[in-house]
Amino acid sequence: MSAIATGSMGRPFLTVAEAADELAVTERFIRKLIADGDLRAVKVGARVVRIRRADLEDLLRPARVVPRLGRH
Repeated sequence: MSAIATGSMGRPFLTVAEAADELAVTERFIRKLIADGDLRAVKVGARVVRIRRADLEDLLRPARVVPRLGRH
């Protein structure tokens, strides 16, 4: 189980503030990730945004880089 899965009482959705706390970053950084399309979020009304815990965990998974062959 990841460190994120144990935080915020295991709830499936997090607020921007909770997501920021989980990653030890600012709310502004979380909002930038959402705006840039790097972190999925659900808008639940005019000003309410929720982030699925699974999407936050996916953000932390390292991306697999496949080297290109024949290019120097």
